[in-house]
Amino acid sequence: MTKAGENIRKLGFCMAAVFAGMLVAFAALVVYVIWYAVANVASVDSFGVVTLLNGGCIVIPSGLCLALVVGISLVVLCGISRNISRGVSPFTKTHVRLIRVLALALALAVNAAVSFVGAYGSVNLTIGGLELYIVPHSFVIEICQGVTFDTGSFIGAVVCLFISAIWSYASLLQEQSDELV
Repeated sequence: MTKAGENIRKLGFCMAAVFAGMLVAFAALVVYVIWYAVANVASVDSFGVVTLLNGGCIVIPSGLCLALVVGISLVVLCGISRNISRGVSPFTKTHVRLIRVLALALALAVNAAVSFVGAYGSVNLTIGGLELYIVPHSFVIEICQGVTFDTGSFIGAVVCLFISAIWSYASLLQEQSDELV
């Protein structure tokens, strides 16, 4: 049992380092893209579409949604991993709440809500020989003219909520086990 606890702490430390590194790299990418867009802006329309001098474009609402979803997800995953590396059981009520925050970040609060109001679009940049093309909406269904629903984000959120329900049950079992010992 002690060996398993030590292994999970090591895994938590490694995952915390990986997620922290990903967060720093993502933040650097966002800063670079913002700098590049500001330096090369050709025009901005009323829908928040920034057209760049080289022909690329950024849809501001979709780009912000993508940045928020990825940023929140990495912060949550880094927090859970850091707790595990400190010897905290993976199955706690705090982790259940964090997984639910992840679910809300995936769908309701950011991605699906913005696609529902019609801010559908992508990030399309050509920087030197590198082309960065991101479509933040994975599986969008058009309900009626101009009104869309992002089912990919909805499904992702439902899966995260399902995982949080399982995690909640595991945390109850963990509490019961701790009380018996």
